[in-house]
Amino acid sequence: MPNHHPPVTPLALHPARVFLEPTLTRDGTLDGAWWPHSTDLQRELPALIRILQDRLGPILRVRLDTAAWDGIPAHLLVDGRFLRVSGLPAVPNTIRVIRGNQDGFLLLVIPPDTTGPIATAAMRTAARTGNTLSANEILFHCHSAAHGGIPSTRMRRYRDSDADAVLALIDADRLPGQPACTPDKLDQAVSGLSQRDPGPWADLEHSRTDVLVDQDDRVIGAVSCAVHHNDSAGQILWLHGREILDVVEALLSHALRELGGRDIIHAFTAALGLGLAALPTGRRPVTTKVLERAGFAGRNSWRYLRRTTPRDLDATACSLVEVVCSKAPPGWWLKARNDDCSAQLVAQEPTDGLGVLWWFGADAGHADETLERALLQEADGLLRKHGASEITLYAAGEPEPAWAPFDAGFTEIDHLVSYTRRTSPLAARPVARRSADQGF
Repeated sequence: MPNHHPPVTPLALHPARVFLEPTLTRDGTLDGAWWPHSTDLQRELPALIRILQDRLGPILRVRLDTAAWDGIPAHLLVDGRFLRVSGLPAVPNTIRVIRGNQDGFLLLVIPPDTTGPIATAAMRTAARTGNTLSANEILFHCHSAAHGGIPSTRMRRYRDSDADAVLALIDADRLPGQPACTPDKLDQAVSGLSQRDPGPWADLEHSRTDVLVDQDDRVIGAVSCAVHHNDSAGQILWLHGREILDVVEALLSHALRELGGRDIIHAFTAALGLGLAALPTGRRPVTTKVLERAGFAGRNSWRYLRRTTPRDLDATACSLVEVVCSKAPPGWWLKARNDDCSAQLVAQEPTDGLGVLWWFGADAGHADETLERALLQEADGLLRKHGASEITLYAAGEPEPAWAPFDAGFTEIDHLVSYTRRTSPLAARPVARRSADQGF
């Protein structure tokens, strides 16, 4: 997408259509709604900002869902004031407008082609004081109400003819920088296989993928689960439902029933999903909360970072770094010579111009900034040499990853978490439904 702005920002042809929550106490999930006239951000955004500044004061920056717009400029000039624009991080169908000191207001963004009655209902819901529905839930419920109410649903086995619908569900949850899931990758995942990293999948049996469909047999959600050979633990491999609470709850309840109340159930474990190390909790807050309410606890934690612009690092000669070929994943293992306690990297061989780094921080007392920068420089050179024009980086564990990735131009996009549930008699029950006054 273009990363520049024109000398003169085009004016919107129509006034911005905005509803704000009247008290601005920010007690609900959202602070209002915006219904733009088009997907041309440079045309639509200035009118929105002018209205919001009259109510909220100066707006310094916005964060939004990049998939919803034709182009994302780095900044805009609105009435003589620079406005910074970022696509990271953002919840789908939302825009966050930020005043000073990261003081943000979250608005629902209604797709421009939405019909008037549906858009009006969605705007009123989002601007209602104490609203607990997410952006996707509001759009789903308003569309359903306009077509005769919330549809009845049922689960059934995945069919080959469902591929396009399931790929669309997966794509809706995709993070910036994450490769799109291809039909071949989906076929492998449904089969419980992975050609690129087969090791973790070899321990699975009874893998099955099911879909949630409406009364017209249209796919609205999908979930895949399996059982481990060795310890009989259950595994929820992946789950996608556009972050709609009813759908996500139905998918998780179905997976738990299929896994038969096993003592241990893992979910979103590294290397056993469709392209990510674990669940992106920022992009997928509804799935996160549904898992937690069902008794799952975070087990492993990763930070997902991205860099799109090559950056040269002023590092000590890479004689500090030892490089060893890696087979799973295919690529290179980089570490300090004669030192297994300091920081390490795994650089995955690029695919379609995308390189992946796995960052393992140093043990306590072994952090070495010079070494960290040398590791990144060596890995960067390897990935560029093999065709990488963009790099994503997974940084393991807590606390925050070392400063070296940020110095190298990486930006954090989301926090990834794997989950485990140890079943008790109470936890074996189906996922509890949310009451009307219970929110996230």
